[in-house]
Amino acid sequence: MNERSYWNRIGATRLTRRALVRAAARAGVGATGLALVGCGDDDDDGELVVVQTQEELATTPTPRTQDRVSPPQQTEEQARQQAEQAVQQERAQSRTEPQQQQEQHQRPPARQQETQVTVSQVGRGGDLRMSTPADAHDYFDPHRAVFGSTQYWMGFYMNSVIRWRNKGQAIMEPDICSLPETPDAETYLFRVDQGARFWDQYPTDGGRLVTAEDIRVNYQRHIDARDADGIEDGTFPHRDSYAKTDSMEAPDDHTFIARTSGPDATWLGVPLGPYGWITSPEAIDDYGNRWRDEPTNISLSSGTGMMLPRSYDPDIGIKLERNPNYWKTGVDGRPLPYYDSVTFAGMSDPTTIETAYRGREISIGGFPLSSIQVKSLTEDFPDHPTGRVPLGYTVVTGWFNFNPGWDGWDGLGNPYLDRRFCQAMNLAVDRYLMIAHVYLGKGKPSALEDTPWFNRFWALPEEELLSTPGFRPNREADIEEARALLDASGYDPLRPINLLAPAFWEEITPGVMEIERAMYEDALGVEVNFDLEPFPLILQRLVNGTYPGSGPQWTLAPIDLDPTTAYHNRYLPGGSLNYFHYDYEPLLELVTSMRTTVNQQQRRDLAHEAQRILLGTHPDHGLDGLGPAPGVMNGISPAIWWPYVHRGEDSLQFAHDSHRHDDTWIDVGHPDYPA
Repeated sequence: MNERSYWNRIGATRLTRRALVRAAARAGVGATGLALVGCGDDDDDGELVVVQTQEELATTPTPRTQDRVSPPQQTEEQARQQAEQAVQQERAQSRTEPQQQQEQHQRPPARQQETQVTVSQVGRGGDLRMSTPADAHDYFDPHRAVFGSTQYWMGFYMNSVIRWRNKGQAIMEPDICSLPETPDAETYLFRVDQGARFWDQYPTDGGRLVTAEDIRVNYQRHIDARDADGIEDGTFPHRDSYAKTDSMEAPDDHTFIARTSGPDATWLGVPLGPYGWITSPEAIDDYGNRWRDEPTNISLSSGTGMMLPRSYDPDIGIKLERNPNYWKTGVDGRPLPYYDSVTFAGMSDPTTIETAYRGREISIGGFPLSSIQVKSLTEDFPDHPTGRVPLGYTVVTGWFNFNPGWDGWDGLGNPYLDRRFCQAMNLAVDRYLMIAHVYLGKGKPSALEDTPWFNRFWALPEEELLSTPGFRPNREADIEEARALLDASGYDPLRPINLLAPAFWEEITPGVMEIERAMYEDALGVEVNFDLEPFPLILQRLVNGTYPGSGPQWTLAPIDLDPTTAYHNRYLPGGSLNYFHYDYEPLLELVTSMRTTVNQQQRRDLAHEAQRILLGTHPDHGLDGLGPAPGVMNGISPAIWWPYVHRGEDSLQFAHDSHRHDDTWIDVGHPDYPA
């Protein structure tokens, strides 16, 4: 789909919010959904998601010998040149688009062609096997969980009010409820009419139907953000998203009504978000604080989904079994899913994952497999389908803690309060070296984590980004500016900088911490040390305001491609994701305006202004509004699967796509299927 042409057309129509939502609802696309259309192209073939045929694979260039050298063995200059070359190739390709855009300017956005599967084409049974970083987990609480791995698991066994069928193409579909009605600009009416049932197990023995009151209770729990003792609890990170709901009612079991205090261009992102799982009020009452205090206890689960979680061990993995009473049915009229179980084997090392794939211990190979590994696998298994998708789980360039109440990592004061120190740390990051190491050159720098490069409508123009300090290919200029800023900040060069990183970061990208340490010390001439900690401890330090800052590391996928809600939660004082105490009045005013700006083009322009403030490049604000994480990097994630696995392309999206495996089926009679 030509996203730029589509957005030029949408912006010119100047639809009212009511007309937009009503038209979108009829088409199966919400107002927020329209904001999510379009992700651009990747650096290989112009498609966001690609399932390659063997003919196409045969034309894919084979990596040269020097391309196979692991980044730690490359010189810094070689690594940078490799990454820069990938960026320049993509830029050259993008220049061929204008004529195609002109030709498609008046065409409506292409709706994804849905694969029609007949009874004779699907089979029952089998175990769907994948790898997972099992120890990268926070909570089995459906309202506290934010880690990508945990959310991916939950996509198999929880349901939402409504959900994305394809986020990139902005196609919604019913889940527990049908798509909403919008009788006016402030009202969303959901019909609980899909037959959703809670599991027939404790605490919902008998498997009772989901009611509108159940949905209201779940939403209210997000809004209250308190633990079972009534104490305010900072581990509810999406409180602010739900607090946009001014009032709710459940006039009967089948009708849930939510209202806003005024037109809100972002509200529909609430039920579509990857954290809107519906659990039973019985579980909320019975499990209480155990969800928070027993984070590895998977038995504390109560949901409506097609799988039943049975076991979890951070060193082994997670096991799910088919829910025999699931309320959604397949083409054969029987309850979904088609397979009997899902096994997530605990693996995070790419070599281990490749070995497991070759040995049929897993049936789908994906992140963190590299493109070189997948290329090698396709050479040995030429009949195996492959796909690629922009990796939603991005690498942030660093996090700064602006908490004035934190006294620094050594008690000598918080150096981040001087934005010149922050910008020096930002410019010290060699983005192209990191892309070369983490993504083997298959990636690009992005302005902010909520506007990755593949989100072309909302992201800053690439030409502007590549002229921005820190993003420009001129490493020498960045180092010179970084040293001048550090000196101007008054930071004592004899004072070591102590940063924090998740242990998983080093585990999944061996050698990355040494690369970062050398990168900082080379640029700034200051000793830099890293402490490696597990994610739960890092999360607690974020919540209590004592996080010492970090270098590049993994962060979460964007919740929506429209960054309005994320900006609101992340940068407004008291925001549920504002862990770093960011507080800049001009950005507050701008983001508040974004929320009530219905016109997409105008809101996009405001988003660009916000990005310039957060990057420290806005001519009216300078470094005053610099954000706590000015820059990320996103890679291209390859995938490969054994031919006995039949999956639709909707299960290949940039993030939060596991629920779309309800269409997947396994040919247990295939000669390659492991007995």
